[in-house]
Amino acid sequence: MRLLLRIIRITVASLVALVLTAVMVLYALTEPGLRKRHTITPHPITLPRDSASIAEGERLAAIRGCTGCHGEKGQGDVFVDEFLIGRVVSANLTIAVREYSDEQLEAIIRQGVRPDGRSVVVMPSEMFSVLTDEDLGKIIAYLRSLPPAEGNERARRLGPMARLAFVLGEFRPTVEGVRIARALTSNFPAAPGAIAHGAYLARTVCSECHGLDLRGHHGNLGGTIPDLVIVAAYPRANFNRLMRTGIALGDRELREPMSRVARRRFSRFTDAEIADLYDYLVARTRTVSQAGR
Repeated sequence: MRLLLRIIRITVASLVALVLTAVMVLYALTEPGLRKRHTITPHPITLPRDSASIAEGERLAAIRGCTGCHGEKGQGDVFVDEFLIGRVVSANLTIAVREYSDEQLEAIIRQGVRPDGRSVVVMPSEMFSVLTDEDLGKIIAYLRSLPPAEGNERARRLGPMARLAFVLGEFRPTVEGVRIARALTSNFPAAPGAIAHGAYLARTVCSECHGLDLRGHHGNLGGTIPDLVIVAAYPRANFNRLMRTGIALGDRELREPMSRVARRRFSRFTDAEIADLYDYLVARTRTVSQAGR
């Protein structure tokens, strides 16, 4: 019996040592990238002052998910708080806009770099990286109009599962994603017109979940997001319904987060924006199909 207990103790101690060693290795592999300082070029932003532009900034911020992550009043919110994943609390925007200049806010939002030179994490600056100066100016103007609100203190602690995702390529410092997003131009027409406007909307809204190339992904740690070629299966009226109500073909409620996000964010698209987005995604499907032949 004593021998058995001794074997159990040795086995448990060995497993604990193995787990601790693995965690230390994960931290050693990921800390340099997370602490790296990045040099960027400041980009001046001109903010509108009229009430109509600020109101439009509120709509644009809602569509891009600012209030979804930072709270309805911009007070900051607990994004995740699990031991194995970590604790990430989004910043209180009503305080941040009073601490940072317009250029610093631009760097955080579009370039993914904080004033200390470190990359932000979790925040989808990849998606925001191609926002126009006009749209970004309206969003920042709206954020500056928010009254101070009590909220959560910003926090960033990444646990072992998040760091494993970093090593596997499922997660990366946001600044790296920004570089990829800005270099990615295929299938995103830039010429003036409805299709180009739809492409802009797709890049600055849909890419958050469906990837920078809109092809979706199947993660090594689980979870599948579809390629947006699926939009070709939707008649225009059904796509409009999906964007407004979150109800998909066959009167289905889609898996998280699509239906919820559609009701909360995409329902604030104008009819013209939904039409342009649909036209682009259908045109993209034809391009993808021809490339695959």
